Amino acid sequence: MIQVFRNWASLQRSQWMNRSSLVELQNQRLRNIVNLAYHKVPFYNQLYQRAGITLADIVDVKTVRELPLINKDQLRAVSIEERTATRTDLRRCSVHTTSGSTGKPLTVLEDATSSSFRGALNLRFLWAYGVRPLDRIVRLRLSRPGSTDHGIHYFSDRGLWAHVTATQTRTLTYNTDLKEHIQLFSKWKPDVLMAQTSYCRSLAKFSEVTGTTINFRIVVTAGEILDDSTRKFISDRLGAEVYDHYGAEEVGGGIAWECPSHSGYHINAETLLVEFLSKGEPVKPGKPGEVHLTSFCRVATPIIRYFSGDIATPIDGECSCGRGLPLIKEIQGRRMDFILTGDGRDISPMTVVHAIQNVPGVDQFKVIQLPDCSIQILVITHNEAKSVTANVRSRCHDLFRGIPYKVKLVDIIDDSSAPKFRVVESRNVG
Repeated sequence: MIQVFRNWASLQRSQWMNRSSLVELQNQRLRNIVNLAYHKVPFYNQLYQRAGITLADIVDVKTVRELPLINKDQLRAVSIEERTATRTDLRRCSVHTTSGSTGKPLTVLEDATSSSFRGALNLRFLWAYGVRPLDRIVRLRLSRPGSTDHGIHYFSDRGLWAHVTATQTRTLTYNTDLKEHIQLFSKWKPDVLMAQTSYCRSLAKFSEVTGTTINFRIVVTAGEILDDSTRKFISDRLGAEVYDHYGAEEVGGGIAWECPSHSGYHINAETLLVEFLSKGEPVKPGKPGEVHLTSFCRVATPIIRYFSGDIATPIDGECSCGRGLPLIKEIQGRRMDFILTGDGRDISPMTVVHAIQNVPGVDQFKVIQLPDCSIQILVITHNEAKSVTANVRSRCHDLFRGIPYKVKLVDIIDDSSAPKFRVVESRNVG
């Protein structure tokens, strides 16, 4: 679509702006989306009136703190009609449902604006990685009711570019046989793979176990924690440069992405505002905070000061690549996937991953906190069982002090019932 190209060209320029110019752009777009929500969306109109908010109160990104925070439960408690802007042309919208990895899927509307920016953002990071129109791309998507396809349709839907898109992009689903995917990769020889982290790891593991050569130039991971050992394993086995991407369906896809310098995740500041909060207050750079999102582009069902369920760490300064976009150091996982302790500590999933990932002989692991607060660590290993179990227990001794835990060796870790693989899962919610 032509609008995708226009948005992409705009993003190509704005990413090199200095920080103050980006903030001015955010100020303008924040005022626009709050104005729309206040006047056209019943949910926000009622929410803001109850809070005594007027449009004059919201002039820039600093005053956004005057607006109430919202969460998924609040949005799910009202009908989608109450969350939809009046006079929205529903014929030009598609219905999207979040993956439900939290067990609470949310329905939103993808409108023309958010759709075109989704494509432009995808094109931006792919272009930064050196991907060009004649490169072959394979992407994986979930196959589930309630969602429509929203792939990388960043070229015009007519003429030459339509031909390029149709011939250079393949879309596969996670519920099809991995062997069918291997056959396509071997025959078609794609340059780029875009998929969830666990899929990429499984593909790399298949290559290792079977001796099958599977190569890509670039792998873009998303949807799950990408730890250092998994990144290296995918890179080594698939012969690819690995880049991680952070997104959420609620805001139309991309939140932040790694540039070629791998210095952190660049926030797509032109299309959304990201706040990092602790107890409702902004955290200092270098400190983890709860991620709250305001989309400037989702106009059919606006998302404003929405708690994503994630924890991330913002960092100050600029990237060596020269882009002015603000940076995230790391995404630590969903808030519900922190391990809760009896003495009031919350253990970050990234901390858990760092503790276990380099234990010799551990091929794969999953940490589950059960409803009684006890911890179960599932481990797949090819080494001597006693040694691996002892080493994992040693790593967990201080980490889980005061919490009963058990290391269990298994042959397979089955997460087929969940759309996202959670390497650290807390079932002690409530």
